[in-house]
Amino acid sequence: EMNLRGAKPVNDFSIRERIESMIPAQDLYNDRLPEQFKSNFFKWIQSSEKNNLRNVWKYKNIQIVNGTIQSFDHFYWKYKEKRFRFLAGEFMYHKACLKHGANFKELNGDLMRGDALILSVPFSDYGEQHSLTDQLLHLCNNLDIPVLLDFAYYPCTKNIDLDLSFRCIDTITFSISKAFYGAEFLRVGIRCQRGNTDDGIDVFNSVDMVNRVSLSIANTLIKEYSVDHNWNTYHDQYYQVCKEKNLEPTDCIMFGLGGKEYKEFNRGGKVNRVCISELIGEKINDRSK
Repeated sequence: EMNLRGAKPVNDFSIRERIESMIPAQDLYNDRLPEQFKSNFFKWIQSSEKNNLRNVWKYKNIQIVNGTIQSFDHFYWKYKEKRFRFLAGEFMYHKACLKHGANFKELNGDLMRGDALILSVPFSDYGEQHSLTDQLLHLCNNLDIPVLLDFAYYPCTKNIDLDLSFRCIDTITFSISKAFYGAEFLRVGIRCQRGNTDDGIDVFNSVDMVNRVSLSIANTLIKEYSVDHNWNTYHDQYYQVCKEKNLEPTDCIMFGLGGKEYKEFNRGGKVNRVCISELIGEKINDRSK
């Protein structure tokens, strides 16, 4: 049964074969791996020819996280006195965590001093950079609102163009989960901040409490595949699937946006987001078609 929900990497069996051939246990005792991985991953992010993150180099404190959600958890805790804001259709994890006694409200053009903003780039619901991104960052600068930018979908997206020098940006966070088939089970990402605040993430990195087996696989993947691999490889199949299924293309390889016939895929926003990763997988894995 084809699953068109959620946000899954394209299930490319050639990636699976490559991952299954790796021997990551040999890196369990490699104490240089965490530092190497941080450096490699940060360079990998910056090497995109399809996206442009200006001034990302300012975020010099790069730490390994258990997927982007761990970055969210520590942002919630740091700003627990504030009211958290995010747009309709944002990743449901935020509501799931914040409903337990935190103060949060969906954003409806009413940002105020004392808020904290969480925004995905590309925007989780649309599969592209939200048109309000720059405007919101200017507003947050003026109102001293701390911002977390969630770049979990970055390695499967194109046309991101963003200046990260806004002082309101507290945290930017990336993941490998959506980039490769199976990588969602590695739970590997990075959190980037301008300085080290000695919080939980800084501390467990400093005492090396990281999953080296996962890092080993992730490190090999980013050495062998470009950050633009998804669009470079599945471009034709992506547009083919969108055409066949009557979906509007996005900038994110995982998603097409559907009309009324896809209304059960609505996530609370204005669009119906359909995950087409398995449909793309069908086209690439069966070369005989």
